[in-house]
Amino acid sequence: MARAETSCVRIVSVRRDSVEPWPHRAYNPLRERQGRKLERMSGSEANGHDANVKRRLDRIIADAAASKLTAQDLVLTSMREAILTAALPPRTRLRQEKLAEMFGTSRIPVREALRALEYEGLVTSLPYRGFTVTELDADDIEEVYDLRILLESHAVRLAVPLMTDEDLRMLEELFAEMRDAQPGDAQLAARERFYIKLYSMTGRHRLVNLISRLRQEVARSLRWPTLQHAPEHHERFFEAIRAGDADRAASQLASHYRRVAILIRRYLRDASLTERAARRPTAAQTIGARTRRSARSATRRRRRGGHAAGG
Repeated sequence: MARAETSCVRIVSVRRDSVEPWPHRAYNPLRERQGRKLERMSGSEANGHDANVKRRLDRIIADAAASKLTAQDLVLTSMREAILTAALPPRTRLRQEKLAEMFGTSRIPVREALRALEYEGLVTSLPYRGFTVTELDADDIEEVYDLRILLESHAVRLAVPLMTDEDLRMLEELFAEMRDAQPGDAQLAARERFYIKLYSMTGRHRLVNLISRLRQEVARSLRWPTLQHAPEHHERFFEAIRAGDADRAASQLASHYRRVAILIRRYLRDASLTERAARRPTAAQTIGARTRRSARSATRRRRRGGHAAGG
């Protein structure tokens, strides 16, 4: 395991001066491999934001390694965090042999970690193509939120009547953490703890696992600027729980999720339009292409005229 912990930093270590000093001077692969690029992770070409991506992955993997996880959990935790924070964007290809080499482990824990991520909906496997980071379209998002409304509303209606005073006290603490957390990853993590704790009070483990998986699938979208934290929803939702009104809490939850699904669909539509517009050639590019074609045609005509005169 010590080997796995030491080697995990190799995944994204590009320059010797970008990482902390190695604890053991006897083995420092950076001396042999400095200048390694990020495509070792995905097999793709490096691009302009490699440095920023590398820094984010450095932090993710260092945090995971500090937890002294098993090889499989180290890969799973690091990859999940990288995907959820978009350090590994959708459609990134994930090569098992590269991941195994960079984590300093065999392909078995890598394969098992990727299978777990596939179950969570974060990666997709295709025959003869391996694994890629899942890309959700608007229809996928709508389907996930429809299922979340059904399952989470059901969980709320089950949990609220079963809550004890101690359960409510624990939820009060988690709600305060969520309310006071800094916007971003800390707030999203606090929100997840609050809701999963609430649903766990049902005692229905399969239900909680299904809900957790669906929440994981769309967790990336909650980091988009369009979907900033909505404190008024959570306040109204928890107010209904405090009052013991399960139906009102479930209704508030469903209403909020429908609104979020609409916002995500709108965001994806606008992003698609922007991407298509970016691919469309500008007027200057179109004129330049026409000019080049005209010049080539004129050159061919001159050559044909020269051959005819010579004949």
